[in-house]
Amino acid sequence: MPSYPPDPGYIHKPIRPKVCGLPFRPSIISKMLETYQSHIEASGRLNSRTMERLRRFNEFCASKYPNAKKLTACIIDDFCKRGEKESAKSRNNRIGAVREFVRFANGRGFTALRLPLTTPRANRCTYTPHPFTQEELAAFFAEADSFTPSATCNDIRASLVRLELPVFFRLLYSSGMRTTEARLLERCNVDLIAGVINICQTKGYNEHRVALHESMRQALEIYDKKMDAIMPGRKTFFPNEYDRPYSDAWVSSNFKKLWKRVSNDYARAYDLRSNYAVTNINKWCGDGSNSDWDRKLVCLSRSMGHRYLQNTIYYYKLVPLFSEELESVTGSAYDELLPGLNKYFEND
Repeated sequence: MPSYPPDPGYIHKPIRPKVCGLPFRPSIISKMLETYQSHIEASGRLNSRTMERLRRFNEFCASKYPNAKKLTACIIDDFCKRGEKESAKSRNNRIGAVREFVRFANGRGFTALRLPLTTPRANRCTYTPHPFTQEELAAFFAEADSFTPSATCNDIRASLVRLELPVFFRLLYSSGMRTTEARLLERCNVDLIAGVINICQTKGYNEHRVALHESMRQALEIYDKKMDAIMPGRKTFFPNEYDRPYSDAWVSSNFKKLWKRVSNDYARAYDLRSNYAVTNINKWCGDGSNSDWDRKLVCLSRSMGHRYLQNTIYYYKLVPLFSEELESVTGSAYDELLPGLNKYFEND
């Protein structure tokens, strides 16, 4: 992997202050929000998107209920009303942050309120993850290795993206990590000696660990040294030029750029996570030890950071051979174990 020294003539743009570092506007919940933010920051679970949604809630309370003495269910319900053109998914994302905050406030004795309810999604996603072939994967990673940034990309951005893309997507492929987990990964949470990644910023705060394959550990070790030459002392493992995590759009855009050179079929970066699960389950089918599937299921579930085993079981629908084996063992309980893929993207 070639090295790309920093451009001595490059001038860094001033860094805007992080939203999480700004003070809260005084309201009936501002003090509780300060305590909540300190709590999740101390536990390594601070998420800027979550805090932005809670700041909206705080602004709502400060503007509409400036004279309120305490947070009430009526105030929460008022904020959680679904907008006329707001989708169920958008509303649920907005309310999810409030639910976690209220759960924290209830647990600390600040409040004693019921959690706001989410909206059932009428049109759940029925998308089936793309089944990558070995030829497609080989071609995809070859494209990542030879990727050339656009001419408008400045020197440090070009240096970063050339190093990051091949390693970032290989990490998704080899570990089953969520794209968000890889984006938000901090250097301090990657143990390149033991070959273990601590996932602290993840869906639903389900912190977990991922054990790296030795080949991936070696690749990350080489990558880390080369990145250190470009951005010494960086905090983010896959940083942009300001040492901050990339956005979801960065992942999606770069995956599409590489994938369209390989195939005309539709696929997403997140499908690499599905590929990881399916590949592991397929190995169970051929190793002659299907009776031990429950132990392997637990190991896979923990590695992928699923809160419930049922979330991992959704992948079994994508493995016909194992699905048949499981049905023969469980009989009538099969449909309860595998209720279908309609909830897959909502729960995973």
